[in-house]
Amino acid sequence: MSYDALTIAAIVTAAVLIVVIILIGRSNANNERKMRLLARHLTMMEGNEEAMKLCKDIHKEHPDLCVGLDFTFRENGESVEIDEWNSSKPRPKG
Repeated sequence: MSYDALTIAAIVTAAVLIVVIILIGRSNANNERKMRLLARHLTMMEGNEEAMKLCKDIHKEHPDLCVGLDFTFRENGESVEIDEWNSSKPRPKG
């Protein structure tokens, strides 16, 4: 069985289109996850002054980092602490 150039081009174009659609879908899912995480942290900081102070201290040291994306907080009883540090910048003490 032999295919002409137009058929091969159509098959390759269809395969590339499928891959692009899959990659866009994964990117959108990742963006939605990041937005939910960001919203959860902003809601937590609205009602927690200690979390707000810790966030401000981090932003003084690293102004380009974003809570919920580059670092996350965890409420530990009465206190708040850094849960995950997803940045290559040095993690602050505290």
